[in-house]
Amino acid sequence: MNPVLKLLNARRATRSILPDGLDPEVVEELGQAARLAPSCRNMQPWRYVFMTSPEGLARGREVLAEGNRVWAARAPLLILGHTRIADDCAIKDGREYHQFDLGMSVMCIMLAATHHGLTARPMAGFSPGKARGAFGLAQDDIPFVMLAVGKPGTDESHLPDHYRGIEGNRVRRSASEIIRTV
Repeated sequence: MNPVLKLLNARRATRSILPDGLDPEVVEELGQAARLAPSCRNMQPWRYVFMTSPEGLARGREVLAEGNRVWAARAPLLILGHTRIADDCAIKDGREYHQFDLGMSVMCIMLAATHHGLTARPMAGFSPGKARGAFGLAQDDIPFVMLAVGKPGTDESHLPDHYRGIEGNRVRRSASEIIRTV
């Protein structure tokens, strides 16, 4: 099987994350994966805050929406992904391509995490304003996504009832539903 498809099939974004620490070399590798992502005109508009220290994790937890804090607080690594508008490739038709570039970089992190048997769950549920203040981001930096990264767990007893049992098999649309060949 194609190794990329194998990783994509293996990738899961579970909420049950063990609080066990991560090997610093693996965390560094996740940063390298983010760095190597493609971007429009090679502008690389993404920036990240990797939170691994007790202080950094505490600040990261404070910016999460309550629904995410309930489970993501266990993660030994939180990542804030933000973009710099100044580094957008300035397509003149109104598209803010920096957001797409950040998304590609985030997916690289997720695949690298999957390679190491980790889960990396992206979250939109956080306060960009609080994140900007908590991590001293510039005004033109746009906090866009957070990820909770760690070893996946099977015990869901720490999760609220509405999250239990929902992370089984993924359902994906068929190729014929999303791809049109002309």
